[in-house]
Amino acid sequence: MAVVSTFSEKRREKQWKFERGVLRQLSLKQLKEDVHKHFKPVVPFYFLSHPFLLDPCMDMAIDAYLVGAEYGRFGYLGESVSEVMARCEDELTDISFSLFNLLQGWNGDTDYLLESLKISSDVFIDRWWEKGFKEAEKRHRLRLH
Repeated sequence: MAVVSTFSEKRREKQWKFERGVLRQLSLKQLKEDVHKHFKPVVPFYFLSHPFLLDPCMDMAIDAYLVGAEYGRFGYLGESVSEVMARCEDELTDISFSLFNLLQGWNGDTDYLLESLKISSDVFIDRWWEKGFKEAEKRHRLRLH
């Protein structure tokens, strides 16, 4: 008797395999340094006294990286980075907004600081999305998908 498997199970297994392959290229040391580089000027005291803020920031960067990797196929097929980014703008906005809300609670109510934090969050998420996009584009060129 044969085992029956559904199309959605096979698709999910293929997606997990692809994500694992893409995540192997990700350096947690580089990710941690990038979090410090982007947010330490905006929230300096809290990163020193509350290192537990690093983990959610790194998680959201990984989420953005995986979203970029998911859409990297379109770059391989000839679309520009800006066109592909427009496709997943809602997902990136959600991730960036979540990161902003997380760090906003630890920051003062000064409009200048909140604006700086919003810009830092957007740039940080966009940077990691683009890294995932480039990695997936490279994997598709090398036929490692």
